[in-house]
Amino acid sequence: MSVHTSTPPQSVECGQCGDQFILPATAGSFCSPECHTEHRREKRAGDFFETLEHDHRFCSTCGRQLKEIEKPPERNSAGKSITDAAIGWEHVTDHGEFGVKSSVVQDDDDDEPDLPDLDFEDGHDPVYVFEYDGDTYNVGTYRDFRNPLESSIRADEPVPTGTICRCGQTDHKHESETLRKRLPFTTAHYLTLAVDTLRAEEKTDVRVDRERLFEAVLEGESTREAFASAVVL
Repeated sequence: MSVHTSTPPQSVECGQCGDQFILPATAGSFCSPECHTEHRREKRAGDFFETLEHDHRFCSTCGRQLKEIEKPPERNSAGKSITDAAIGWEHVTDHGEFGVKSSVVQDDDDDEPDLPDLDFEDGHDPVYVFEYDGDTYNVGTYRDFRNPLESSIRADEPVPTGTICRCGQTDHKHESETLRKRLPFTTAHYLTLAVDTLRAEEKTDVRVDRERLFEAVLEGESTREAFASAVVL
């Protein structure tokens, strides 16, 4: 007489909803095609918000474009190349205004951006800015750059600046769901405009269904959840 034993079905956790399910899985680790689709949409949405954060022109909270960038000259007044560190002339849009951050980065290395010493005077627009070690710094106005005065700040001791958004966000890299909830449909609108701008510049290939986005906001979903549900695959 032979005895046959059966292996009990193996259950695993879904990579999206977290429920336990019996194999086989969809796409390797999902309990259903719906969970796989939701995962793909959330990943695409996450990629978009990361692009938005690192672009520096947009508010990561509401999607408004705070700045327009005018590319800098290839060399400064001393004839030295500045394009490696320079962002350019930042023109603030109607959605933002410049503000000074609370800390100053001190760097004792020999790798400071090669920028001229410039006098910093309030009230001149646009200001000249550059990016260093992930932060944005203000080193003078357009007039100061073209007609250097006796320096009052040094390029190796820059003044950190940020742009305050009309939504109330003081750091474009941060996301605040509290601020988003104040005007959720306005936030959704400006996020769709940011998608259009970045797609036109070939910085993202994400597409969103505008009607679905507004429906999800109306249903009370968070901005991230609503945006993800509206991503077109």
